[in-house]
This record gives sequence, structure tokens and C-alpha cells, in this order.
Amino acid sequence: MLINRARIGFLFKIWGLTIMTPYSIITDVLIVLAAALLIGELFERFSLPSVVGEILSGMIIGPSMLGLVAADDAIRAVSSIALFFIIFHIGFEMRTQMVRSKLFVASLLSVTSFLVPLALMVLAALFLFPFGTEESFIVALAISVPSISIISVLVCQYNLLRSTTGQIILSSVTISDLLAFVILVGVVRPLESTLTIVSEITIFVFVFLILDWILNRKPDAFQQLLVSSSRFFRREDFSFVFLIIVALTVSVIFQSMGLSYILGAFFAGLIVHDGLIGRKAFGRISQTLSTMNKVFFIPLFFGFAGLEVMLGSIDSFFYVGLTVLIVIALGVGVSLTYYASKKTLHTKLDIAPKQVAGILGGRGAIGIVIATVAFSEGSIKEAGFSLVILATLIMSLAIPFLAGKIIQSKKSECDIQQLS
Repeated sequence: MLINRARIGFLFKIWGLTIMTPYSIITDVLIVLAAALLIGELFERFSLPSVVGEILSGMIIGPSMLGLVAADDAIRAVSSIALFFIIFHIGFEMRTQMVRSKLFVASLLSVTSFLVPLALMVLAALFLFPFGTEESFIVALAISVPSISIISVLVCQYNLLRSTTGQIILSSVTISDLLAFVILVGVVRPLESTLTIVSEITIFVFVFLILDWILNRKPDAFQQLLVSSSRFFRREDFSFVFLIIVALTVSVIFQSMGLSYILGAFFAGLIVHDGLIGRKAFGRISQTLSTMNKVFFIPLFFGFAGLEVMLGSIDSFFYVGLTVLIVIALGVGVSLTYYASKKTLHTKLDIAPKQVAGILGGRGAIGIVIATVAFSEGSIKEAGFSLVILATLIMSLAIPFLAGKIIQSKKSECDIQQLS
């Protein structure tokens, strides 16, 4: 049962503060952010993923335990804004050239680390959970998808960011995450709508690749355009403003196509790199996005995700099914990826195949994003969403042990920031 807001207001009045009902979202954000930052930092001090602490903070202050804050439409709106900037930054730090150059080997690892475990997990979920077909599929999808957030951190920690192995791993997880979003749309939309969306995606990707090719042929002209625009508008930060407007526009296009806006944010970030907008502008924008994400948007999003968890909605026999899905996701996925790495990629790898397999076993933010989108659209209910969150917590704690001993890298080489 939620703690009465009037009681909280009384406590704040003692401190000389007054909570005004129309602006209660400010109070909710304050409580969630403070709890997420505090507990997330505590987990990092013990070398544990901060995402685990941030989600747990939401569970502690949410309806499952203390009931200080409950998820409502205002909170979900703020969460959507946070998610937009998180996904945009992930795309911003990637390069289409990297994905294209490693397409074949990366696709192979996507099959072993994602698609095969997904197929097995869907069968297990249909058998073990009393959900409908759609909800069972989405729960399996959210738990099975590797997450570029935690994997990018591991790649950085292993000092692989600029190596062939690192590029293969990041390309693979990028392919897997894009496939996961497309699969999600195919599951939650009617067949006719799905076929239309697939054709629209095909056209969009084709136009995207042409635009990316054109921009990369004439990067100097584009940089000069940004410089001239900055002088005209008398804004040094015009590049940042321009990119945000473009990202929002692409997100609206994807939303109008019946896709999630997060795909649009990812594609908008993907097309931008330092060679296109200039190293100085890229570094400044990347640092700004990284700082805002790390200290505000990321802890806020995962704290809000924790609020949605309803432990009371999970029956005891659900935990048996959850255990089976986790074993398939990590056991089967890691084993197959290890075998594929050892047999086909041994001449291309800079680290042991078991470490490649362990890194690609990383699950985290993307699964929660998929579950959040599905939950907001009513495709999964509280029990399914809560199972995904619990699975993410467990697997986030397991991955550092599966990946093995980490080779510490120089801090300056960690260009991709920790997003989970």
C-alpha cells in the first residue's frame, strides 16, 4: 500500500519545503534519482553493475516495498524522454562502417548468442508460463537479447575497443539489438501491419545507407554547413541542437510507421561520427550526452523501471520457468558462441573464445527497453515485466564471472560510456 503523499509532504515541510500537487512529478524524480544514484554507486564500489543497484532502488521505494513513489503517466513520460537520450547516445557512439565491414562474422555470432537461444526460450516460455503466445514470446525476447550497453563496457574493459575482436563483438550486438526491435514490432502488430512496416523499414534502411554514403563522401562540406549555421544563428552549440532536432524528427517518422521511437533515435545517432561533424564537435557532444546519461537519464530510467516491478504478481512456480530461461540464455548462448568463435574466428580474435562468448552473454538495458515498450502498449502484464527485470538483475551479476578476468584498459580508451 502506498504511503500517503500528505505524510511525505508533512516530512518535507519539516525541512522547510512544500510539495505542490501539480508539481508532484518533481518530487518523484528527486526521490527516484537520489535512490538510484546512491544504491547504484554502492554497487559499483563492490565491482557490481550499477544497473542492478538502480533497478533495486526503484523496487525498494516503489509499490513492492516502501511505496514512496508509484509509476503513473507523468513518470512514464519522463522515462520515455530519458530513454530517447540513452538510445541516441548508443547509436551516436557506433559507426555504420564498422558494422558493414564485419557483417558476416558478426551475423554468425548474432545467430549463436541471440537467435538460437531465443527460439529455445520461446518454446520453454510457452510451456512453462501461463501467458498467451504473444506475452510468452516477448518475455523470452527481452531476456534473450544481448545488450549493447553492458557489452560495450566489457569491450572497453578488455581493451578491445579498437581491435578486430572488439569490432566484431560490437557489430554482432548491434545486429542482434536491431533484430530484436524489429521482431518486437512483428509480434505486437497484426500481420498486414507487420508486412507494411517491413517494407517501410527496407525503404528507410536503403535511403539511410545512401545518405550515409553521401555524407561520408563529402564530410568537409557538411562540417562547413554546420560552422556557417553556427555563425548565422550565433550559437556555438548549433551542432548539438541540429542533431537533437534530426533525432526527434527521425523518431517521429518511425513512430508514424508504427515502430517504436527508440529505433529512430538509434538510427539518427548511428549516422553521426567524428569524421562527419568534426572531432571537436563530436567530442563535445559525446561528453555532454555521456554526462547527462550517466548522472541523470540512465539512473532515472532504470529507477523508474524498478517502480514497475510487482513482486506480488509473480507466483512461486514462475521462478522455475525463469531459471530455465536464464540457463538457456547464458548456458546455450555462451556455449554456442564459444564453439563458433573457436572453430571459425580463431585467427581473427585478440582474446580467448571463452571470453568472447562470455562478453556476448551480456544482458541488460536493451531487454528492459523492449519489456518497457511492450508493457506500455499492453502486450505484457505486470508478471511478465517483473520476470524480465529479475532475469536482468541475475544475468547482470553473472556476466562478469562468465567473461573471466578483465584486462584493465587505459581510461582514455574507453570512448563508449557505461550505459547499464
